[in-house]
Amino acid sequence: MILRRRCGASDCLAWFFISGIALIFFLISSILYGTRTENPSLPRVVQEVLPAGRCLCQQSTTFECATCLDCAAHPPFVANTTRTEGESWVFDYRRDASNYGLDEVQCQAAFPGLFEEATRAKNYAKGKGMVTQKNLTDFDLSKGMVHAMIYDGQLRVLRTFLVDNINRQKAIASLAALHRAISAARDRPSIPNIEFVLSVEDLPAQPKKPLWMLSRRAGDDDLWLMPDFGWWSWDMPSLGAFDEIAAEAIQRERVEPWDSKKEKLVWRGKLNFAPKLRRKLVDAAKGKPWSDVGQVKWEDTEFKEPGAQFLGPVDQCSYMFIAHAEGRSYSGALKYRQLCRSVVVSHKLQWIQHYHYLLVATGSKQNYVEVERDFSDLSSAMDDLLAHPEKAKRIADNSVKTFRERYLTGAAEACYWRALIKAWKEVSFEPALYEKVEDGHKKKREQKRGVRYETFILYGYNTQLEWPKSAK
Repeated sequence: MILRRRCGASDCLAWFFISGIALIFFLISSILYGTRTENPSLPRVVQEVLPAGRCLCQQSTTFECATCLDCAAHPPFVANTTRTEGESWVFDYRRDASNYGLDEVQCQAAFPGLFEEATRAKNYAKGKGMVTQKNLTDFDLSKGMVHAMIYDGQLRVLRTFLVDNINRQKAIASLAALHRAISAARDRPSIPNIEFVLSVEDLPAQPKKPLWMLSRRAGDDDLWLMPDFGWWSWDMPSLGAFDEIAAEAIQRERVEPWDSKKEKLVWRGKLNFAPKLRRKLVDAAKGKPWSDVGQVKWEDTEFKEPGAQFLGPVDQCSYMFIAHAEGRSYSGALKYRQLCRSVVVSHKLQWIQHYHYLLVATGSKQNYVEVERDFSDLSSAMDDLLAHPEKAKRIADNSVKTFRERYLTGAAEACYWRALIKAWKEVSFEPALYEKVEDGHKKKREQKRGVRYETFILYGYNTQLEWPKSAK
């Protein structure tokens, strides 16, 4: 009787329920531990349940734009932008890299392939129908978003929802870069009037909305890509204004040319930004004679794990090979790594940035080395590069020619911003500068929408976080 009672239906159901709860608790605890710990070694069972695992390893986006680079190497003559009679304009890195005011014809001639993403988004939007004001106002702003407008060549901030200082800094940097591109335009009054919502969050909270984002996945067709905030500046150790880092990389190269670089693969990063992916990199490089791969603990200055000392982007230029791994979504570190005359070794990328169409993984224009997302072929790739130093140098030289000396310049960034504005205008509505508001006597009067960017940046920290609610 006792045995029968213990094995009754209700008792068995209770046992299964308690076991299920225990299993769920174990899984959640394992995932939390695996994604938050900085311990370089994890139990096998924890590794298996980490998110961003096998399914994502099958998804990647590879661009082939060698034809774009051929055009960049042999640009067409630009007859209507002659500097002197009989001399046609051609992009020159030393002269034009920081020229934020190239006209549209010069932009197209100097940076073929750079505007593919803006064109893609425009064509996709045309297939769905025009972007309406309702598309931008029928949802609440989520963390990291700014609702803004360009009118009569002036940038205006309409609404913000930034939540914290990190996103506030990112938003300010993005708006500053956009404002610079507008201000530098040769014909500023001709810049079209547009209204848009941008987000500086790594992950798209609303990927089916026509939002301006830092990156997207291949299936996020509704999103429009804008340059990363780091092209303006970023408040992190050894970073700052992007063009200043580029200048420092060039200076380092003068005292440490290719032949004096360390014949090792370097990487520094936080494992818990993409635990499964980045641990695969660490594991694949562990114990290899060519490896200087390690994690960094920003908050622990006494952290003594081998290969964990902090190295800024310019310090990494001292190595022949620099590894790249995505983070929560894209990793903004890629553009800094591409400033070095080094070989960037990256897994197959899942997240697309606006300039990724210029990444070439094979052929004579190869400018980086691509390996599998699980880094299973990293060792063989490194063996090949070390066995063929002339190939490695050619890839590094191509990277400098493509990125540092052309597509990562301030001129290219400004050209892209203006191309994005133009493409967006072709599929969006004409914004209104004025709106009707109550004047306190139940009467309506017209008032300009939002506030000029130049005024917004003078506001205090708390006011900028959630404008205009913070002003009430």
